[in-house]
Amino acid sequence: MLEGVKFALIRSLFVLAVALMLGLALAQTAPIGRPATITKLLTKQLVWPLDSTVGFLNGVRIQFQYPSRNIDGRSVLPLRELARALAIPLENISNSVDGLRFGKLELYPSLRLARLDGKQLALSDVATVLDGTTFVAARSLDVAINANLQFDGIQRLITLTVSRDSGNNAALPVARFATDKREYRLGEPVQIVEYSYDPSGVPITFERFTGREDAYFTPGVKTISLQVTNKNGAVSQTYTQTVRVGAEQLYSIKEYGLRFALLGRSFADRDVLTYPQAALNREDDPTPLLLSDSPEEPAQSGLLYEDTVSGPARLIAYHTNGMSTPGRVLIWAANLENTPVQVRVTKFGETSATSVVATLGRASLLDFMTSQGRESLNLDVGKAAPLYLSQPLDPGEGLNLMFDLETTGRVQLASYFIEDSLVQPVLNDLAGTIMVQTLQNLPTLERDSNHQRGTFSSAVRKIRIDLAQVAPGNATRLVIGDGAADPFVGGRDTLSGDAMFLKGNYGITYRITLENSKGTVGAIVPRGGPYAGAMKIGGAYVAVPDSGTLFRNDLPAVIYRAIDSSANRVELELIPASGSYLPINLLFYRVGTLPVTLKK
Repeated sequence: MLEGVKFALIRSLFVLAVALMLGLALAQTAPIGRPATITKLLTKQLVWPLDSTVGFLNGVRIQFQYPSRNIDGRSVLPLRELARALAIPLENISNSVDGLRFGKLELYPSLRLARLDGKQLALSDVATVLDGTTFVAARSLDVAINANLQFDGIQRLITLTVSRDSGNNAALPVARFATDKREYRLGEPVQIVEYSYDPSGVPITFERFTGREDAYFTPGVKTISLQVTNKNGAVSQTYTQTVRVGAEQLYSIKEYGLRFALLGRSFADRDVLTYPQAALNREDDPTPLLLSDSPEEPAQSGLLYEDTVSGPARLIAYHTNGMSTPGRVLIWAANLENTPVQVRVTKFGETSATSVVATLGRASLLDFMTSQGRESLNLDVGKAAPLYLSQPLDPGEGLNLMFDLETTGRVQLASYFIEDSLVQPVLNDLAGTIMVQTLQNLPTLERDSNHQRGTFSSAVRKIRIDLAQVAPGNATRLVIGDGAADPFVGGRDTLSGDAMFLKGNYGITYRITLENSKGTVGAIVPRGGPYAGAMKIGGAYVAVPDSGTLFRNDLPAVIYRAIDSSANRVELELIPASGSYLPINLLFYRVGTLPVTLKK
C-alpha cells in the first residue's frame, strides 16, 4: 500500500474516533438558544474565527449576534454569548450595580475593576465594553473557566476546549502511532505517524518514545513504545508496536548518515583520518587582524594591547576577569592624523558576562557573522574616544568581542582591562580629561605564557577546492588550524616587538568555495578537542553542531547536503571559534550509487 494512502487511512480512523467521542455526529445546525442537544457532552470545543459571527461548537454551526474581535493585539469574545454557547452560568453579583461572575472571573464595569481567581485587576486587563456589550479576553479563560486556549495566527482561529467534571476521574490521553512498514532492512528509514489525542480535547504537550530509531542496524524484533502527557499533566498508558529487522542491508551507518542525518547532527565514521587531504588553492587577504588575548585573565587594570590601523581591519578581544572585583573591557580609539577621521564598524559580535567558554565562542561568532555593524565614531584632530565599553564582568566572567572596521586615516586602537570602580565616576564623560589621564597612568600588562596577542597579516583566508577529485563512495578532507596543512598566520606583538604566529588561526575568516559539489555531502569533525562554532553555508548561518558541543573525532556532523542540488557550487564561511580546540577537519563525501529501490 502506498505510504500516502496509509497515512490518509490512519488519519481518517483517528478523526472518526475523535468525532464519535466529541459528538461530531450531530449533523444539524443548532441555534444559540437551544444548547440542550450539546450539554450532554462533558467536553465542549468552540472554534471561533476572528471577526466572524459564526462559530462551531463540537462541530455544530452556531450563529452569534456579535463577532469575536482583535483589539490592540488581544483576542476578545462577547461574554454573554460565550456563556450561553458553553452552558456556563453568567451570574449577577449581589450588592453590585453591574457586577458579573463567570467562573472564577468577576467583572465590575462601572468601577473599571475585575477579579480573576481572587486577584484584583484593572477591567482593561481582562475585558472591554464596546457599545454596551462586554467582551472578555480569550487569554483570561484559561483561569476563569479552566479552558484550554489555542490560537491559529495563520487562519485567525480561536479554539476553546472546556471539560466539565462528571464526578469521575478525567479521561487519560491516548498514545497512538503507526509505522509505515512491519519489516525493514538494516539501515532502512523507519517512518512513524504519531496521532495521539486526548478524549477531553486537552492539548498533548509531551511525548516520550522508547526504542524508536530513525533506522536500525542490527537484525531482530524491535519494540517501539510511546507515552504522552497532556497540558494538565495526565499521562497516557504506554502504547507499543513491534517491527522486524532482517539481515539484508540497505544502508550502512555511514551511508545512512550521509543521506538522512539532519544538518548539524552527527553520524559514525571511523575512517576520517584515512581520507586524503584535498588539493586546493589558498590566498590570504591583506586585511590585518589585531588580537588581544594575553593576558587572558588580567589580575589588575592595565593596557592589554594597542596598534595603529588605517583602512580595513579586524579587532578581537578575549578576556576573563582575573581580579577579585568587577572589571570591564574598554576599546579606545585615538586619531593620529592632522585631519578628522571616521571609524566605521561594519560587523560587530559580542558575548559577555558568562563563564561558559563554549558559549563565548559560538554566540559571539553568530552575533558577529549576522551583524549589520554599529554607528560610526567621528574623531576630531588630536581626539580620542571609547569605541566600546563592556558591561561589568564579575570575577571569573569572560567576554569575547569581534569588530570588523574601516578607518579613513591612521587610528590607534587600544584594549584595556579596567576595574569598574575607575569607570563608574566618569560613565557620563568617558572621553573626558579624567578618563584620558586614568588610561595614561595604567601599566602595560605582560603577556601570559599560554595565550597570544599581536597584529597578524591576514584576517581572511580564501580556499578553492574542486570536488571533481573525489570519486563516488570516497571522501576528501580539509584541515583547519593545525599549523602544517593549514599554516598559521604570522604577525608581531607591537608592545614587545616579538614575532608571533596565530596558533589555530582563531578569528580568521575562511571563505571556502567548493566546485563540482553536486552529489556531495559536507561534514565537520573535531580533531583537537571539544568544538562549538558557527558557519555560513550557502548564505545561511548555522550553529555547528546544532546544539551542544562536538567532541568525538569519529562522529562528524553534517553541514550541507548537495545530493540532489541543481547547483554545482557550495560557498562556506567559517571562523574558528574562540574557546574551542583546534584543529578541525572539514570532510567532503561524494555519495556512491544508490542501492536497489526500496521494496514495498
